[in-house]
This record gives sequence, structure tokens and C-alpha cells, in this order.
Amino acid sequence: MSFEKTMDISILLDFYSSLITPRQRDIVDLYYNEDFSLSEISENLGITRQGVRDGLKKAEEALVEAEEKLSLYKLYKERESLVNFIEKRLSETNADYPDIMEALARLKS
Repeated sequence: MSFEKTMDISILLDFYSSLITPRQRDIVDLYYNEDFSLSEISENLGITRQGVRDGLKKAEEALVEAEEKLSLYKLYKERESLVNFIEKRLSETNADYPDIMEALARLKS
């Protein structure tokens, strides 16, 4: 599994965790954030390894589908990129814009 997919699913979980079941949330969290194997998750949650795999697959599909419909992660990344671009350009001007810099800091948080 690629690092990018791991990061994407982990971040999608942050955005859309309320859209999947608590069990799916636990499985995704343990697999992507805690780096547990399917067998370790199976033991910890008291379900079969196949149950873990099925739950993980369904949760991944639900998270990706939510992103395809709502685009919250995509918009977040675009906003972050734009804020970084504006900060860089402002710093290049050597001018002091504390109100703008404060607003950009709030956008980043």
C-alpha cells in the first residue's frame, strides 16, 4: 500500500468519520493510524480476519465516496496551497501586512 493512499484514507477518516459505523471507524483507525495488521485488528476487536478486511474495504469505499460527493479534503488542500502561495508572495514584497498575515494564519488553523 502506498504512503499516499495511507495518508489520504487517514485524512479522509478525519473529515468523514461520522459517516461510517463505529466499528468501521475503529478498523480504519487501527489499520491506517496505528499500523495494526488485519490479524491484530481481528484479535483486538474479536472478529474474523475476513470481517476486518470486509469492514476495511467498505469503510474505504464509503470515505472515498463521501470525498467524491463533498470534496472537503480537496477544498482543504486547495485552500492550504492558496494560503501558502499568498504568504510566500507577501513575504517577497518585504511589506508589512499584519492584518492579512493574521487572517492567513487563521485560515491555516
